[in-house]
Amino acid sequence: MVSKKSYFISLVSTALISASILSGCGGGMNEKRDANEQDDKDSDVKMIDEYTGPPVELLFLDANTGITEEKFEEHFVKPVKAKHPTISLKLLKVTSPAKDDIEALIAAGTIPDIVADSNTGLNKYLDIDYAEDLNPMIKKFNVDLTRFEPAIVETLQGLGRKKGIYGLPFGMNYGSLLYNKDIFDKFGVRYPDDVITWDTFIELTNKLTRKDGEVQYIGSAAPTPVNWLRQYGASNFDEKDEKAVLTDDKHKYVYSLQEKLFHIPGFINGNIWRPTNMAGGTIAMQAGWIMATTNLVSAGPPFDWDLSAYPVFKENPNYGNSVDFPMLIVSKASKHKEAAYRVLMTMISDEVQQRLNKSGQITALKDQSLKMTYAQDSQIYNGKNLQAIFKVSPAPLPDYSRWKSATDTFINAVAQEMALQKKDMNTALREQEERANKAMQELK
Repeated sequence: MVSKKSYFISLVSTALISASILSGCGGGMNEKRDANEQDDKDSDVKMIDEYTGPPVELLFLDANTGITEEKFEEHFVKPVKAKHPTISLKLLKVTSPAKDDIEALIAAGTIPDIVADSNTGLNKYLDIDYAEDLNPMIKKFNVDLTRFEPAIVETLQGLGRKKGIYGLPFGMNYGSLLYNKDIFDKFGVRYPDDVITWDTFIELTNKLTRKDGEVQYIGSAAPTPVNWLRQYGASNFDEKDEKAVLTDDKHKYVYSLQEKLFHIPGFINGNIWRPTNMAGGTIAMQAGWIMATTNLVSAGPPFDWDLSAYPVFKENPNYGNSVDFPMLIVSKASKHKEAAYRVLMTMISDEVQQRLNKSGQITALKDQSLKMTYAQDSQIYNGKNLQAIFKVSPAPLPDYSRWKSATDTFINAVAQEMALQKKDMNTALREQEERANKAMQELK
């Protein structure tokens, strides 16, 4: 019996192959150079840089990067049009997965030329054979990968299959610790140092979780268990044996920290085991992404605030939150790959990276001086301890595995059972590991 997933992959493959056949005789770029004329390097670079093909409109799907119509026009359409006047971009948005995510679009015969998604979302594009290997493009355009954050390059090389690179970053996310200075002052607790451990984070949470009159203050909004495990380098599966791994020492250590938070009186409020409403003014700290912090503080929170680096594990004091970045993926079935490549080259250029960084999207480039201009246009970080977040590096992610999605689903369930059902940690881990193994079997 053919599984639903196998049937869909077959359907997608047919659609992609059909598109490739249709594009085989047209839509390419007239490079205006003989392949044997490689000696004149300057001339080659100039001709590669220019798009000389016919006018084209590329379909651009934002799957999970939060690109608004305004941002798309300002940071994608305008710079691409300025560089390549005959290339136009049309934005597609995922508003309903069943209606307009990549699988639904392909099944309907609409194949985006470019997709913007997080690095953690690349797996699905590999699973359906959508993504083009960009290694030939990287070689052709002399893309210098050493310009990017090392953790990004390492992740790009580890995400692919057969040593392929299936996307290029146009920004990155960074971990941060946002804290409410008013709550610290109210209870006479010293502000966090630039870099603190998770042990210190839990100690501060304990000190700041208290009730004052009718107001319940909560010491922290901790990250999801998935993020904690990624930062600690705990893989949820054994690739060789094709089994889920949730009961090893690394998982037990991470969940023991989570358990300490749950045992703090007042931390769990009803069915809320992971507080998140920092904007409400009753949560003292939030360990999360700087992009989320930027959105929150841009709205003008009703409290005085500042920043520290994303907390670290004492065993790995140099690593903050796991590496996370939005990337551009080109369809292997696109009729307009040469135009799509020019879009990627435009987005990773120094000029566009500088503009994105100042507007509130941290650059993917490793230039620390450039990073310090982050969100400069809005001036929301003027006088704030922004430089602290860059005192730790993004934690590397494990290499690609098709088992990732099958096991991640069960990670939060462990914490939820521990918090709300008071289930023993070892029991919760064992039971969810068993469920994860069943899910993996269904994917085989």
